Amino acid sequence: MDTAREKFMSKRQLILVSVVVILALAAAGAWFAMGRGGGVGSATAASGGLPADTVHPDDHVMGSADAPVTIVEYFAQACSVCAHYNETVFPQLKAKYIDTGKVRYVMRLFPLFPIDGPSHKLAMCLPKEQFFQATDLLFRNQPQWDTGEYKDADPQGLIKMARLLGMTEDQANACMKDTAQDDHINAVANEGMQRYDIQGTPTIVINFKKVDMPRLTWEETDAAVTAALAAKGVK
Repeated sequence: MDTAREKFMSKRQLILVSVVVILALAAAGAWFAMGRGGGVGSATAASGGLPADTVHPDDHVMGSADAPVTIVEYFAQACSVCAHYNETVFPQLKAKYIDTGKVRYVMRLFPLFPIDGPSHKLAMCLPKEQFFQATDLLFRNQPQWDTGEYKDADPQGLIKMARLLGMTEDQANACMKDTAQDDHINAVANEGMQRYDIQGTPTIVINFKKVDMPRLTWEETDAAVTAALAAKGVK
């Protein structure tokens, strides 16, 4: 986990030292045509005064609406630590808590790099019920398409991922260049920054309170969920 930890810290430091955090998604189409660019868009400074958070109709949700605990994960699709969390922690979380009706799980994009927008849009172009499957496939195959972090990644790797998801190349290109979702994606990320002062991805929020998980392990996650259930009077 030390390597993942180091990568997490590098992404955390990127946010802390940069004035710009949220991806300028309006340029996503140009990025995909020209290759991976540098930099990210502007962030809104953390502030209060927002109404209470809740699960929104446009959120990507897994689990029962009656679950006593809600977990929100702010993720970046190209985040290697998010991928590690997805592969090592999430399956245990799903089996123990989501599938048993105790946890409702929500994923919200917090883009850090230009490639986060186009890759996320591939999942968004599919029927909503396929979102988690698509996101999982992208996480598990990051070394094939994330050219910013993996030197051997294929510049056309996202097209290959799209084919695995049942899209043609034309459909994939149109999807990734579509700017219709940009304002919404940026709004979700900016709201996340204002509410939870996000310092890196993944950021885990339980019952709409950010939880400190220094190593992002199953043990930390399990303990946090157990405490949240206990607070609701559920074992």
